[in-house]
Amino acid sequence: MDFSGEKYATFDEKGRVVLPADFKNEMGGKIPGGQMAVEVDPYEKCLNIYPMDVWEKRLGLFKSKLNRNNPQQSRLLDMIYKNFKVVSVADTCRMNFPNNFLTKVNIAKDVVFVGVSDRIRLWDVAEYEKYNADMGDFKSLFMEHFGNVEE
Repeated sequence: MDFSGEKYATFDEKGRVVLPADFKNEMGGKIPGGQMAVEVDPYEKCLNIYPMDVWEKRLGLFKSKLNRNNPQQSRLLDMIYKNFKVVSVADTCRMNFPNNFLTKVNIAKDVVFVGVSDRIRLWDVAEYEKYNADMGDFKSLFMEHFGNVEE
């Protein structure tokens, strides 16, 4: 599974939004188990949405690297757990997100879903525009990291 592309959407009056069909199709035409994990991104003002198998691997990595008997690591684990939630996804791909998650990343109504590898990022449109403006020049970054790499 390798999500890519941008799809714009709008939350309805009940606080729901529909996951774009392109992303559903990337998962074989339906959401496995009818659930996805939603995480508040630790670096950017967006939410990360993961298929459950990908999320379970990610969560397993966190748990394997953190020692609950170490106070600092235990706190980090607490923060990780309070910043993700498994949400149900209807057959129509309509999703509800925790209100406190939406508030943390300034999502109100108009959003953009962005496929990035094994996750889908959900941005408020204005936050996404700011993020893109600060991202840098694609050509320069590409040259810096891949310009001298031959295939």
